[in-house]
Amino acid sequence: MAAGVLTLDGKDVSFLTEVHADLLSHVQKFEADYLGLDGAKVADALVEIEKVSKIVEHLQVVAARAVEDHGLATNNQQDSYRSTADYLRAKIGVSRSEANRRLRLGKDLLPEVPGPGASVEAPMPVLGAAASAGEVSGRAVTIIRNAMDKVRTVATPQQLKAMEEHLTLQAIESDEDVLRALARRWENVLDQDGQEPTDKILKARQGVFLRGRRHGLHFLEIGATDEQFEHLITAMNTATNPRVHGGDDANGLAATAEVSADSASEAAIDGDGDGGHSPDRPTRAQGLLDGLVTACRVALAGDGLPATGGHRPQVMVTINYRDLLSDLGHDGHSVFAQQLSASSIRKIACDADILPLVLGGRGQILDIGRSQRLFPPHMRRALVARDKGCAFPDCTIPATWCEAHHIVPWSAGGTTNVRDGVLLCLRHHHVIHEGNWSITSIHGMPWFRPPKYRDPSQRLRRNRYWQVEEAVHDALAS
Repeated sequence: MAAGVLTLDGKDVSFLTEVHADLLSHVQKFEADYLGLDGAKVADALVEIEKVSKIVEHLQVVAARAVEDHGLATNNQQDSYRSTADYLRAKIGVSRSEANRRLRLGKDLLPEVPGPGASVEAPMPVLGAAASAGEVSGRAVTIIRNAMDKVRTVATPQQLKAMEEHLTLQAIESDEDVLRALARRWENVLDQDGQEPTDKILKARQGVFLRGRRHGLHFLEIGATDEQFEHLITAMNTATNPRVHGGDDANGLAATAEVSADSASEAAIDGDGDGGHSPDRPTRAQGLLDGLVTACRVALAGDGLPATGGHRPQVMVTINYRDLLSDLGHDGHSVFAQQLSASSIRKIACDADILPLVLGGRGQILDIGRSQRLFPPHMRRALVARDKGCAFPDCTIPATWCEAHHIVPWSAGGTTNVRDGVLLCLRHHHVIHEGNWSITSIHGMPWFRPPKYRDPSQRLRRNRYWQVEEAVHDALAS
């Protein structure tokens, strides 16, 4: 391609020099004055700076592609470079890996002949359009491009198209940590580690291997099939499930599980991320061991293992029914926490049995009613099949750690059915009760409306982490 004069809306490259000078001036002013600004202006500046950075990152990719198309590395009369990456290293001081990253993105995001009226579509047109519009960062673009490159040899064109659209939308709506987890989920679904080993190979490799006793501990190594692993991890999770813990332990375990939870199995077996835990609180590895040992004791006692998602823990709280329904009601009384506000009791009652007790004048129990509003096991199984995990956008907590929530509160006339139910983890269950987020059931699927301070347009959102299989199946069907 012949070299020409670069123009930007009728202006030459000096326009970029002016922008650079203006930005430099703004940086110096912001550094000196930001402590004197109010919080709202600092937040606005944060958002606008990020918007500018996304545009600059895409410009870097376009510039690298321009260097490649102009052949500046080989046509340079002063110095000779082996590749465009070496030219970029010498010219702007980036590393070879960064130079190659920009060149790869330029090849995949831009058409073969860039510019208006391009006859050949870019390899990744959806991602390229989002990057060109400044909607996604360079880091997010790299995550998506690399994930698609890993599965390109095993995925169909329809699956690649669905993956690109799905991940690009995720990159626009949420953060890069969730995007990485979702990208890995796509990789695992599309490329399940090559050819499936035969039953003969699996049988030869599986087993419990006793590695001996060292420093007072017995070491075991387990090689299990997918089915065996599912049974083991379900039993172990009975001791680490946040739903069976109370107070800070539940919140701490839920937070630990949510950080970079690529899958339920990875979250369940990862015992190396316990740095910073309280010395009095068991680590995740210790909790998993306790769960397995407890399951073995139950089995040996002849009562059978506890069913996952079975009957819920019961918390005994006493409160007047009218106070429970009223926002201004009196406090209630619990066994351990003593006084609890009506709002706190409503949070507990949202996913627990309500057992009406009729008390006599001296407090004696005259009658005990039956459970009225619990999601029964068959409905809970339906919620697990539909939501697969916490349905709150971007959450990766698996279904066995979630609670069933009434979209329309039971106290406000809501009904206990699958259409009006949704799975939520402990933290997001409390987020919904705070009232800033709302849930709408559309065609039986839960959609979440964020508060205006998160999204001024309040666009409805779903959790795309649990939708990968659906997208793959839809791509195959098309």
